Amino acid sequence: MIPGPSEWELTILPAVGERDPQLADDSLFDLVPSTPLHARLLPLLSRRGVTLGPALTRRRGVVEAITGIPGVGEVRLSPIGGTIGPGGPSWLSVLFAARLREGTPRPLDAVLEVVRGWLEARFSPLRLDRGRVEGAWCPGFSDLSVGGRKLVGVGFKLRRDAVLARAVVQLRPLREEELRVLDLCHRAFGPGVAGEVLTSLGEQLAQPQITRRRALRLLGAMGARTEKIPG
Repeated sequence: MIPGPSEWELTILPAVGERDPQLADDSLFDLVPSTPLHARLLPLLSRRGVTLGPALTRRRGVVEAITGIPGVGEVRLSPIGGTIGPGGPSWLSVLFAARLREGTPRPLDAVLEVVRGWLEARFSPLRLDRGRVEGAWCPGFSDLSVGGRKLVGVGFKLRRDAVLARAVVQLRPLREEELRVLDLCHRAFGPGVAGEVLTSLGEQLAQPQITRRRALRLLGAMGARTEKIPG
């Protein structure tokens, strides 16, 4: 956890399309507030497709292979860490842009705990476990899961005193075609995706056809606002 005050001040910004030019490079850090323990949260609404992190864009031929998959939709590039962030109506992304207190130990872990706590508060009574889920999309240490099934993936980009965290939430169960395309995208660079290790917000909240609009309401993100969150 981050040392110091027990609360962060979080400003939630209106949602934008994920293809907005400002989301393509390090100008993303312009969203980071100047005061430590403040953060801004920006919901990202993407069209059907995938967002590829720098771990893939630096690998020869991977972007071209994924772009060539039938039915993949838009292929977007991001400077934020991770491999693949799915997009479209079955997914919601949020960008968490924060300034850290100088000397914060393990800054990625600290920010992940803030993001996890905020999502749990918003999606109560959901409780999220942390840790890599093998066979999931974009598996990593920052996976957030329920009962061993991945619900949220979080990628990071870190500077000395600031961090960007992009959280991707699966909203509803994937259709067969959506899972097929996601699996093929992962097989372009490594192991595929197993549907049985995935879950969705709709399944967990007994709202299987939840929409992004409904998810934004749950997040309190239908318009600009400021709130306090635990840190």
